[in-house]
Amino acid sequence: MKTGSLRIALLLSLTLLAGGCASMTDPDVRAYLHEKNAYAEIRQGHLDRALDELRRALRENPKEPTILNNMAYIEFRKGHYNRAVGYLEQARVLRTDDNDEPYILNEARILIAHHDYRKALRLLALIEPRPNWPKGYRKIMAEALIHNGQSARALAILLGRHGGLTLDRPPSP
Repeated sequence: MKTGSLRIALLLSLTLLAGGCASMTDPDVRAYLHEKNAYAEIRQGHLDRALDELRRALRENPKEPTILNNMAYIEFRKGHYNRAVGYLEQARVLRTDDNDEPYILNEARILIAHHDYRKALRLLALIEPRPNWPKGYRKIMAEALIHNGQSARALAILLGRHGGLTLDRPPSP
């Protein structure tokens, strides 16, 4: 009886192990593992290796916008602003929910770092009419406004007194 129970337990263990191996061939799992490897490479300062891992992850899961977001981060760190912006634009197109704010904010940060303040302001205007602004939006928007010669609006945004101000309409007297 013990031998029979041992065989069943061994067979059950092998079945579970084989099932676990089968899940490793799932593209989402492989993409996740490549992303984890990329994070490790980033921490060690190996940006090219991290980018290679993220490219592998994207091949496994081409519809995952966070992979493109991470690729944008690396390209930004390497000084390739246009590539970084391109990855973030792709990420916004690929997202499966309505939450485009992280990609907009990251793209605006890159544009501001690259002194393209007008484009950053146009991009941030997509968020301005929304009832709830994401964390960090006020500061980024204020910086873009200041560099576009709109210091009073920047101050109003920072103080939360923007009320009826929009990009199309100056404050009423």
